[in-house]
Amino acid sequence: MIERTPEQIVKVVRRAGIVGAGGGGFPTYVKLQAEVEMIIANGSECEPLLASDRTMMVTNAGQLVAGVQLAMQATGAKQGVIGIKEHYHDAVAALNKVLPEDGSIKLHLLENYYPAGDEFLLVYEVTGKVIPEGGIPLHVGVVVNNVITLMQVAEAVSGKPVIERTITLAGEFKEPKVVTVPVGTTYAELINIAGGLKDPEAVLIDGGPMMGQIVDDLNAGVAKTTSGLLAFPKDHFVVRMASKPLPQMVKQSKSACCQCFRCSDLCPRNLIGHELFPHRTMRTIDYNQADPTKHITSAYLCSQCGVCELIACDFMMLSPRKIFAAYRQELMKKGVKNPHNRKVSEVNSQFENRKVSIPTVMKKIDIAKYDVKLNYVGRQEVKKVRIPLRRHAGAPALPSVALWQQVRMCDLIAQSPQDKLGTCYHASIGGKVTEISEDYIEIQG
Repeated sequence: MIERTPEQIVKVVRRAGIVGAGGGGFPTYVKLQAEVEMIIANGSECEPLLASDRTMMVTNAGQLVAGVQLAMQATGAKQGVIGIKEHYHDAVAALNKVLPEDGSIKLHLLENYYPAGDEFLLVYEVTGKVIPEGGIPLHVGVVVNNVITLMQVAEAVSGKPVIERTITLAGEFKEPKVVTVPVGTTYAELINIAGGLKDPEAVLIDGGPMMGQIVDDLNAGVAKTTSGLLAFPKDHFVVRMASKPLPQMVKQSKSACCQCFRCSDLCPRNLIGHELFPHRTMRTIDYNQADPTKHITSAYLCSQCGVCELIACDFMMLSPRKIFAAYRQELMKKGVKNPHNRKVSEVNSQFENRKVSIPTVMKKIDIAKYDVKLNYVGRQEVKKVRIPLRRHAGAPALPSVALWQQVRMCDLIAQSPQDKLGTCYHASIGGKVTEISEDYIEIQG
């Protein structure tokens, strides 16, 4: 690999519009400006049913290694680690064939539990270090990137911006599969690519079953952060929990929460030593949300993984994470900053014993029947895209093209202000700009 300066790498990564492909959407160029000891590639594919990362590691192992090496060059890291589930035998074999002989990049095999891909847990598994409360991996000398993000870094150095996304289509589709499509491909088109729906009233979820969001507009386009599109019956447990409004949840919690502690016992952040106790926060819902007591401000420590809601409280069907999300939003409106920055001296002694296996998760949330082998069918061409401009961390991207303008694939079409955190977007297909809004740019091929 040709050596490049950190400045060169950061510049091309920013120009390519790379953001965290694992779902966070944080601009990658910012992470690569840090100086760290280690780069961790997150290949755990945290959520059940998803197979996008695994597929790309099998088919593009060399590109992933190249991306890790570039991230190491940018940050000065001496060690690269690819965190991957041990039972991903095909991906492990593919990567072992291309790892550098000098040992600068190695594999770390993970157990098949949820949420192994949470970067706090991943950092602890790989390094034995616990990220402080309210902290980031940088605070323990680490940068974590999703494996597809790092593959995009390798592509960026070769001149290719982010214009496509590999997506798992699973659930109530007639032809579940893994595909690569242009960014902005509509959900309606993905249904067609998957052969249609078995259940015409099925509800679509962008992402995984634990943390994904219900799709309310089939004509919207997938984002750079879309890892999967799942289809479940409208009365499915996952859909019912995701659809339950906050006022109903609060009312139900007041009458049904028995303070069994189960949500705290299984909370992944609690297990690594953070002072996050969902059962205690559930006690506070009768109080003023703006009151910054410890068990309210601990909302800043919640990762929204959903273990408390979908695993721990699957019988009462309460949602501490919804309460945490509401508290956090209210605290931010009131200008209350995160007061939690405690360094953790030791993890919970039950950390290993309370890991929730993926098979258990699938049984708990009733999705085991959808866990089938998915074939990868490669890149699919589409005739229309709606490229979202706001589904990343930071300032929205502002259109830089005009209505009816002809664009070529990879042309720059929008970018966030240069003086603000954000990213840029490129035409994922060639064609004519047929619609521009604050939320998306539509291109007809």
